[in-house]
Amino acid sequence: MKIYIWLNEEVTKKLEELGLNYAKDVLGGMKRIEIEVEENTVNEIVKLFPNVKVDTSTTKSIELLPKHFKNEILKVIIEKRKDPKEALLDALQTFKRLR
Repeated sequence: MKIYIWLNEEVTKKLEELGLNYAKDVLGGMKRIEIEVEENTVNEIVKLFPNVKVDTSTTKSIELLPKHFKNEILKVIIEKRKDPKEALLDALQTFKRLR
């Protein structure tokens, strides 16, 4: 299962300036970060955000994640220079504490 975070030009540029080469080119120059997610983490995400969609048939991804959650992942990647998977786990812990 994966989480896809689409990037705007500003975030892409910031990542490049920091030497954080996590963005993948897809769809004619648009970029995204792809994070591989284990089943236990998927379950935590669904518990925290019940409106997400887990697409097991076509995209094999977690969809409809709240924008503020994806922004927190990006913030951790940029500010703490963590890889995307570690940033996801950090963001998940932050949101669990807020609940």
